[in-house]
Amino acid sequence: MKKAFLLKAVFLLLLVTSHFCLKAQNLEEDTVKRDSTIISVDRPRTVFLEVGGPGLALTVNYDTRFGNQRDKWGYRVGAGYYNTGANWVASVPLQINYLYGHRSSFLELGAGTTFVRSQGSTNGSFFQFDNITGFIGTATIGYRYQQDNGGINFRIAFVPILYDEGLIAAGGFSIGYTF
Repeated sequence: MKKAFLLKAVFLLLLVTSHFCLKAQNLEEDTVKRDSTIISVDRPRTVFLEVGGPGLALTVNYDTRFGNQRDKWGYRVGAGYYNTGANWVASVPLQINYLYGHRSSFLELGAGTTFVRSQGSTNGSFFQFDNITGFIGTATIGYRYQQDNGGINFRIAFVPILYDEGLIAAGGFSIGYTF
C-alpha cells in the first residue's frame, strides 16, 4: 500500500513539475521563415469605360491579372451598346492580354474575340451598321497608365479588327479606376 501511494505521489509530483520543462507552440510568435526579398502585391482589378477598341463602340469593361502581380498575363471582359436611332450595335469583347512594364506605365498586347449583334438601316444620318450577328477577331497594341496603389487609369490603343470581309484598322481610348 505504501509502495502504491509512493508511486502515485512521485507520478503526481512529476506531472505537476513537468509543465515547467515542457514547451508547446507559441501562438504569439511567428516561427515560419519567409523570404524577405519577395514583395507581396495584390492583383489589380480595373473597371473602365472604353470608346472604340475591341467593343467597337462604347463599352464597360473589367480587367485583371491571372496571378498576384501588376503585370504579365491577364484578361478582360466587357459589354457595350450604342444606338443612333435607326442603327444600333451591341457587343461583348473578351481578350487575353499581357502587360509589360514597371511602375505605372505598361505596354499592353492582347488578342481575343468580340460577339457582335448589330441592326442597320439606310435611314441613319451619322453611322450606318450592317445587320450582323457573330464573332470578330480583335487584337490590342497599346499604352496603359495604371498607378501602383490603385486610382484613375487610362489606356490608348491601336486595335486591328479581323472579320470575314477583311481587316479594319481601329483604335480605342479608355478611362477607369483600378482597385
